[in-house]
Amino acid sequence: MEVNRFYGSRCISCKEEFRHGDDIVVCPECGTPYHRECYKKEGRCINEALHASGYSWKPITEEEAAAAKVSESGTIRCFRCGEENPSDMLFCTKCGLPLHQNEPPERPFNNMYTPNRYPDMNSTGQQPGQQQGVPPFTNTIMLDKNSEIDGITIEDYACFVRSNPIYFITTFFRFFKLKTKISFNFGAVLFPEFYMLYRKMYVRGMIMLILSFLLSVPSYIYLGTQEFMGQVFIKSAPFVEGKTFQLIYQASYYAFWAIRLLLGFSVNYMYYSSVKKRIRRIKAENPDNMQARQIMALAGGVSWPAVILGGTLMFGLFTGLMFLINNVIA
Repeated sequence: MEVNRFYGSRCISCKEEFRHGDDIVVCPECGTPYHRECYKKEGRCINEALHASGYSWKPITEEEAAAAKVSESGTIRCFRCGEENPSDMLFCTKCGLPLHQNEPPERPFNNMYTPNRYPDMNSTGQQPGQQQGVPPFTNTIMLDKNSEIDGITIEDYACFVRSNPIYFITTFFRFFKLKTKISFNFGAVLFPEFYMLYRKMYVRGMIMLILSFLLSVPSYIYLGTQEFMGQVFIKSAPFVEGKTFQLIYQASYYAFWAIRLLLGFSVNYMYYSSVKKRIRRIKAENPDNMQARQIMALAGGVSWPAVILGGTLMFGLFTGLMFLINNVIA
């Protein structure tokens, strides 16, 4: 009788080992196996993010399956070194070998709270892998896709954010745990209006774009009177040399960069608040979890068209200002 090729492997949704007679389905893209009910619950392949890289699920060998089998005492025997490990450990505590062979490598989180494995930091005995004079971490908090940040699962955040999820989920977790609103974003210092549009914070982005333009008007006027590549955009503007204009020019310049610096430290929290609000609204309007995540994926992510539209609007405002100065005011 042919041995089921999934025997000894685990469903990466429920973590249960496949047994003969289980109703198993596989992802058509990478071949990852699931219990049929688990796949329906997930609504998609957990390894979806790996499909683009050509990831392909491979069954473990009979030797690996036997070595990784959970014993009655609740431990997993490492195939490489034979160490008995708690069944919920991802890696061997002795040699570091992955204990669950087909877990996606990009998922560094699980739902364990792991206390310090080496509680006696003053002991003279050196722990395996510990450098001399460097104490280990006192505790580690690890999360999985079902862990929640302010009532929303990490999987929902990742589904909505889409681009660069590890950075944002880590930042969101820090906001939630440390009760802080400060996180530096260099891109938001240089181009806050375009960054907001890129992250689909359209109202804030348009408000910031108009404010940036208004604060830049004195600079545009001043630079327009200067020769650039043999061309002068503003032919005549004698008021530029006046003391009043110079004061307005300096005040607007400092206000322009002060607002940008402030946004550099606050835009990530703005995005966090926006994401939470939109996810909660989508889930409230769509009780079906799979349908809600499809809507999240469309509503979230990034938008280059919005950035291009914002740039076009800024150029149009600049052109209109030059026309106004040359043909009306001057």
